[in-house]
Amino acid sequence: MTQAAYFFSTLLTALLSPLGLFLGANVLTMTVPLSWLKKRRRGIALLLTLLFAFACTDFCGKTLLSFLERLAERQPALNGQKSVVFVVLGGGAVAEGDIYQPSISSQRRLRRARKLADERRGSTLMLSGIEAPVMARWLGDTPFLMEPYSLNTRENVRESAKLLRRLYPDEKARPAVCLVTDRFHTTRAMLCARSLMADFEVCASPAPSLVRSSQWRLFHFIPTGAGLAVTSMAWREMLALMRDWLKEISLT
Repeated sequence: MTQAAYFFSTLLTALLSPLGLFLGANVLTMTVPLSWLKKRRRGIALLLTLLFAFACTDFCGKTLLSFLERLAERQPALNGQKSVVFVVLGGGAVAEGDIYQPSISSQRRLRRARKLADERRGSTLMLSGIEAPVMARWLGDTPFLMEPYSLNTRENVRESAKLLRRLYPDEKARPAVCLVTDRFHTTRAMLCARSLMADFEVCASPAPSLVRSSQWRLFHFIPTGAGLAVTSMAWREMLALMRDWLKEISLT
């Protein structure tokens, strides 16, 4: 991905975020010179504000995440016979002083993958993404393969497949591939894998759910910055899933 493509991708993500949509809709409501719109501007602005406030609640964000996580339940299970390469899809990195550490998402995926590798004799860990060196440092002495060039989910899967094909040129002798990522991200990762890893046996083993099964309380409906962050994450994933789904349809 070029710098220009990365910039426009980031800009589009910001514009399509709940906050971006709220601000954009308000600007259009206040500036578009339509007579019927002028009479309803206050009402539309109030409705947009209420919708945005709802998007800032835990209830909204976790409901969207629950929907995405339920989609992941339909994914194929791990084959019990073949050797396995557990491919950890990078979930970002954060700065801590002068060094970078894996993000909370990356750490959650790494813990899951390390547990799976410990339980499966003869398995291999593979770190995928530009944050792979940071994840490698976090793992310490755990042996692993590394693909440190990809910048997004589709590139994660594509570049990992390229590396595995070089390591295992004989298709019949290839190990199974198990994608390890967040549960809400699993469906999109597997969607990419169906076309980019068609010559591998691929499954997924997601990290634990981000949504705890607990009774809803009044404070879950109060708008907060944390609630907006969860909603934004889930909304971004839903948009990316729809984009990749349409892309797969166009390629078939």
